[in-house]
Amino acid sequence: MESIITFLIWFQSLSILLFCKKRLKSYVFICHVVAVFLLFCAVNAVADDFKDFAELDLEEMLNTEITTASRTSQKLYEAPNAVYVITEEEIKRSGAVDLPDLFRMVPGVDVVSIYGNSYGVSARGFNERFAQRMLMMIDGRSIYTTFFGGVFWEDEEVFLEDIKRIEVIRGPGATLWGANSVNGVINIITKDPEDDQGIMLTSKAGSKYYRDNVFRYSDSVSEALSFSITGGYREDEGTRGVHDFRRVPKATGRLKYRFSEDSVLNVFAGVNESVLGLDVTKYQPRTDTVVRSNYQMLRWEYRLSLTSQFQIQAYHGSFVTHSKDNSILIEEDKYDVEIQHSFALGRINQIIWGANYRNTRVDSNLLLPETDQDNLAGFFVQDEIDILDNLKFILGIKYEKNSFTGGDYSPRGSVLYSPWPDHHFRFAVSRAFRTPSFVENSFSIVKTLPSPLAFIPLARVNGNEDLEPERMTAFEIGYRSILFNTIALNIELYYNEMDRVVENVVTRKMWPLKISWDNEFNVIAKGIEIAADLPLTPWWTLKANYTFQEVEYKRLNNDVPGTPKHKFNLGSSFVFQNGFSLNMTAHYVDDTKWKGLTGNVKVDKYVRFDVRASQKLFSDKLELSLTGQNLLDKLHPETNDGTDTYESERLIYGQVTLRFN
Repeated sequence: MESIITFLIWFQSLSILLFCKKRLKSYVFICHVVAVFLLFCAVNAVADDFKDFAELDLEEMLNTEITTASRTSQKLYEAPNAVYVITEEEIKRSGAVDLPDLFRMVPGVDVVSIYGNSYGVSARGFNERFAQRMLMMIDGRSIYTTFFGGVFWEDEEVFLEDIKRIEVIRGPGATLWGANSVNGVINIITKDPEDDQGIMLTSKAGSKYYRDNVFRYSDSVSEALSFSITGGYREDEGTRGVHDFRRVPKATGRLKYRFSEDSVLNVFAGVNESVLGLDVTKYQPRTDTVVRSNYQMLRWEYRLSLTSQFQIQAYHGSFVTHSKDNSILIEEDKYDVEIQHSFALGRINQIIWGANYRNTRVDSNLLLPETDQDNLAGFFVQDEIDILDNLKFILGIKYEKNSFTGGDYSPRGSVLYSPWPDHHFRFAVSRAFRTPSFVENSFSIVKTLPSPLAFIPLARVNGNEDLEPERMTAFEIGYRSILFNTIALNIELYYNEMDRVVENVVTRKMWPLKISWDNEFNVIAKGIEIAADLPLTPWWTLKANYTFQEVEYKRLNNDVPGTPKHKFNLGSSFVFQNGFSLNMTAHYVDDTKWKGLTGNVKVDKYVRFDVRASQKLFSDKLELSLTGQNLLDKLHPETNDGTDTYESERLIYGQVTLRFN
């Protein structure tokens, strides 16, 4: 039976690829009718095993251990936030080659490809090139750049092959993680050297001259010492008609040393030196940029008792980018140290508290003065109160002081209530804030006429040192359950009020034009996110989620750009004992308004369809796979950067992976 099903899945995959290539619609329709009917018969044939499998699989999902929501290990349904976990298997089966593409599967998260090597990622609206209200971390190390406010997705020192899981929080996380975690927090957790030992070699090649080769080696030197090292080189020519190629060599390493069962030291390091094609706007001559970055991090964890743990973490991160025409030079150095301590107080209180200090120094020809720094210090405390076996209160607050806007508080209160087994409700009220970036505070540039009239200014763009922090108050209701022992359901509703939203504004319309930033608007954001997981058989799983979101300016009744109202994701995953697997995902994104030079620009709705088929051989030591992305369109637009609409291009590539223990 399994071999017949494998043949049918391959048959469906071929029909989809033929549809994308030649638009043979009638042939595809017949293929799918026949294949779906036979698959239905196959499902009935193994229905006796379905119930036990589904119950086990969904219970494991509900009890997934996470750490980001409360800075300590807890089950998924105990989190005080809306949390979505992307597993190692989901990362591999997705066929994604860029980190942001993984977040397309998450309800409530918006992802847009701007150029071939740059992305915008945000939760619950406000998406743009540098999504300033989304905190991004790797192993608890912030990679949010204070210079622009946002993340350089094209330059992160992390390999998809190194990721153990990704925890995505939608909604404020400022009570524990501080400023700029307004719309959400993403924490990428990499593999422990003890978890995945041996040698891994993988090579990818495909259209757009895409090449990606990765080597990973992990081993234990002794019972106390283990390590892993990963290196790779990736290149592609980017999007057709856009100067956005990539040449990216990078390497990461991790060392783990156990002083005892209760005391563990982890050392992390990474380096990246890339050359990227740069299209700042359609009106600026094309240039190349060189990007160099590196980081070093130490984390010591000590278990004081069964209910008490202490942790200290310190890291340094350096980021340098300069264009070959010398129009852009940015250097950012960040030093951060933090401590945290969790302990039980009495029988019903579990307390976690901590403090941190961070110094960020920048040097850039885009700022005035060209050298500036930000000193940030914070303290947080959270109390988890078990009132009853099925009722829990979580109260927390963080105070943080920075060089731009002074001090601010981020409180949160949550109620977790489980009236019946496998039915969990969450009610939360919180506040978060975002501090201005260096660009919004100190940017300084003058645009002039071309030579020989370069002494005549056309426009001046300056920062605003008097900006106040953006502040958001959020109300959330969440529900997680297992329905009929077969469906994992998660529903999240939210209503957010954001005040003093920072926007770039024209302060003088006459020549020369003057542009700056100001606290221009107040905004209301509301929405609903629905996600369902349905394991049909031990070899077939369906996942679906729907998002409705609306972000409007108060009193203006206009939508905020960068927020599609409707999104829908559907994924179908087949995994068989003979080593064959097939993953198909479809992403629908509604019409979206983006900010243009003379007004808002509409980008039409689109459907992105991705397929990955793979076969494992020789006791899983060899894996061959074929992946197609954007199969329904050769090109489709996802965003407008203010001057032009850029299109995301189809990618088809093959992959070979070898593993040696």
